Amino acid sequence: MLIYPNDIIEHLEFTDVRLAVAKYAVTKMGKQALLDLLPVDDDREIEHALTEVNEALSIYQSERAFPAMSAADLTEPLSLLRIKNAVLEPDQFLDVKVLVESYNRLHRFTETHLEYLPTIQLRFRAFPPNLEIPQAIDRVLERNGTVKSNASPELSKIRTQLSRKRSSADRLFYKAVRKYENLGFVGDVKEGVHDDRRTIGVLAGFKGRVNGLLHGASNKHSLVFIEPGECIEINNEVAMLVDDEKREVRRILRELTQLLALHQDELKAFSRIMGEVDFIHAKARYALAEEACLPHVNREGVWEIKDGINPVLRHFHKTKNRNVIPLELTLDPEQRIVVISGPNAGGKSIALKTVGLFQMMLQSGLLLPVHPSSTFPIIKKVLADIGDSQSIENELSTYSSKLEKMKEFLRTADAETLFLIDEFGSGSDPDLGAVLAQVFLKSLNRKKAYGIATTHYNSIKSLAASLPGVRNGSMLFNGETLEPEYALQIGQPGSSYTFEVAERAGIPKGLITSARKRLKEGTRALDELLVNLQKERHALGQEREETANRLEELEQMKAKQSAQIRKLEDKIQKQSQANADQNDQLMWGKRFESLVKSWDKATNRQMRKGVLDRFQQMMSDRSGEVKKVEQKKLSKAQKQKRAKLKRLTSEDIKVGDKVKLINSKQTGQVVEIKKDKYVIAYDNGISTTAERDKFILANRRL
Repeated sequence: MLIYPNDIIEHLEFTDVRLAVAKYAVTKMGKQALLDLLPVDDDREIEHALTEVNEALSIYQSERAFPAMSAADLTEPLSLLRIKNAVLEPDQFLDVKVLVESYNRLHRFTETHLEYLPTIQLRFRAFPPNLEIPQAIDRVLERNGTVKSNASPELSKIRTQLSRKRSSADRLFYKAVRKYENLGFVGDVKEGVHDDRRTIGVLAGFKGRVNGLLHGASNKHSLVFIEPGECIEINNEVAMLVDDEKREVRRILRELTQLLALHQDELKAFSRIMGEVDFIHAKARYALAEEACLPHVNREGVWEIKDGINPVLRHFHKTKNRNVIPLELTLDPEQRIVVISGPNAGGKSIALKTVGLFQMMLQSGLLLPVHPSSTFPIIKKVLADIGDSQSIENELSTYSSKLEKMKEFLRTADAETLFLIDEFGSGSDPDLGAVLAQVFLKSLNRKKAYGIATTHYNSIKSLAASLPGVRNGSMLFNGETLEPEYALQIGQPGSSYTFEVAERAGIPKGLITSARKRLKEGTRALDELLVNLQKERHALGQEREETANRLEELEQMKAKQSAQIRKLEDKIQKQSQANADQNDQLMWGKRFESLVKSWDKATNRQMRKGVLDRFQQMMSDRSGEVKKVEQKKLSKAQKQKRAKLKRLTSEDIKVGDKVKLINSKQTGQVVEIKKDKYVIAYDNGISTTAERDKFILANRRL
């Protein structure tokens, strides 16, 4: 991407964003890559970078987390591995081990979560996990970097002998100490160590009476330090064993270095991949902290920014407990340029910088703190004139610098350009500067460039209203409280509120009245018109907000009444069913009563048999109706059970969850997920593979 001039990276606060993202990096490579981050203009490269960051973010949004990544820097160890007979230090071996283990964990993690990380996992395809290197280092080194005694039979033998000799040397030494202590030869400092040999602190007056080797004296020469004669021979043997130990340790580490040298290309790849994934991971962590997302990326030259929050401004306001007003802005091939006007400190420059910052972030592979339905194009050039660019070295005034930039704008701008011009037309005579700015605006518009410009000049606002492809926009201002509202509204220009703000600042009214009289009638009338329009717009906005609140209240009342109606309907339905059941019982009761009367009136066997037949028929009819009711109830229960089962088998499952097969009480643990297959391990050591609809979480009940 062409960025002109280079210092707009600072003016748009993109350097602050880079520093903020780099704080989340762990590796030196990842941190440096983020500090050097610059936007690009290759569509595929940008979309690939955004996809990887969005995949990493999806892990955190699914309440999972990446495994811890190693911060070990293998630059020096890898350079030593290229040198013949070089030997790595123990801490360098441990760095290699930590990095390889971290790579192995990350490799397994991306495979396990392939559905979340399909693009990132491709980085690991060429280099499978390496278990040999960590195991080889573990066989040789303790966690603190000490070479293990069992690293070789020879080292084990040497250290066993060394331990015995040191124990013997200790016994002889303390025997000598007690001997000379009893003779009164020993000073306040009983012992010391010189050249790895233990010495007795002997009073200077008795040094001739102590048999041994003199190693030194105290500062005041009141004490001399003597190695007892009875310890010299065994200390010499200890020293020889220590040298043997060092040589054997060196030999073991050389062998281990040679083993790692065979894997140096693999280690280099591991280090590179870890740095790359750390680079992606830091971007995702930043996106999570900023509540950023992946907007739509289009090739139609459309910006539709919804709920855009400038992350640098948010952090600045956070220290002052202030909220950031979201940016809403649309640019498209039909309306490519917006000229923003309004009072000073009303947010014009912030809106302009936010658009530029978002574009720099997007084309650097960073997600944006906007609404997910927002959309941005990929552009080739960002041209900006922001801030004071006086140059003593080049003898440029502010206006000369602006003209130099404008010359470059007119030379390079095209349909794939976003230009940002702050205080358009300023820096020279207001009338002449405004006229020249109008010519520049027409030229940039003819080149089909996209852009944002801020201004206070009415002539530029007027041109924007009449020029096809250009729109006015204004920063909302409360004309009653004279406080900016920091919200951008497209469609109408805004007043600078020069006199109103001056009056609020305490400038005497007489001076303000005098200034108004000196102002040209047309200019004053236009400014008053803009002020009145903005006041009317503010009043309409308040009315719209009140209407929206009232509509919301009505919707809530409607929802509440609908709930009450549903409740009454349920009650009526239940009562109707109860009435129907009661009527049914009364009907069967009457039929039974009729049979009893018929039985009482029966005078012969044949009549009674007829009554019994009618009774049996009645009972059969009743039984049939009861079965129908019970079957209806049973069918309803089965539907409820099926619905509950479907809900339970649709719950999210992750590795480590306790589950149980449907219609089974035995629980197991999910140890691996392969697309739509789940590997479940039971306590008895048996594993099984099941599809998602075959099991539920262990703490759920059907």
